[in-house]
Amino acid sequence: MGRLRFGGQAASRAGISFLAGHGFDFADLNLNEMDKIRSEEQEILTGAHKAGMFFVAHGPDLRVDDPAGLARIEESVRYAEAFAPRTITIHPILSPISKDNTPERIKLKLREIGRLQELASAYGASIACENTAEEAVDMRQLLDAVPGAVLTVDIGHSELLSERNKSLDFIEAFPDRIGHIHIHDNVGGNTYYEDLHLPLGEGRIDFAPIMRALSALPQEVTVTFEMPRQKAYEGLNWLRERSLA
Repeated sequence: MGRLRFGGQAASRAGISFLAGHGFDFADLNLNEMDKIRSEEQEILTGAHKAGMFFVAHGPDLRVDDPAGLARIEESVRYAEAFAPRTITIHPILSPISKDNTPERIKLKLREIGRLQELASAYGASIACENTAEEAVDMRQLLDAVPGAVLTVDIGHSELLSERNKSLDFIEAFPDRIGHIHIHDNVGGNTYYEDLHLPLGEGRIDFAPIMRALSALPQEVTVTFEMPRQKAYEGLNWLRERSLA
């Protein structure tokens, strides 16, 4: 069995200090705030090193099929090398409910994600493609086309647009390609825009079967609490109290 490692979001030395002081394993660099990270780069690296923490990263919340968005994502992938992140999460937006996802547009996305993966793999990182409105079947073409890419399974997003949480579908369909996890609670909804990013226990998600399935994977899996830092710490304790961490 693998091991779950837990982290929180950070874009500053203050964020690193909080995570280090509260027993987290890693920092998830929020590259939406790349300029802020640059201004405190050495302090972030030094603080994480002293605490024995490693990094993952989340690329800008932009689209790879938009030239300006792709340029910013590519910049973030190149910049992230300084932190040696294990994974860099992006949003591929592959669901067929997105009306502009023509076969030609999907082909473009897969090509650009493959190019980003080449950049990341040069320093040992993987591009981790996060589900937003996708179901497991929507990710298969991507994983076949980009062998080095992995999945970021967002447990909160998986509660949307479905009668059951789709996280288990991703884990069952692609057990060897689960590279990272985003954890937060939700109450469901019929659109992606109803995503609430609630603290654990404040929504309706049954985390027990999902966390047990992740723990049963052979690889080590990183789990980011996508919520404010104090709530992330409370969430980690919430899981521990239920023997899920």
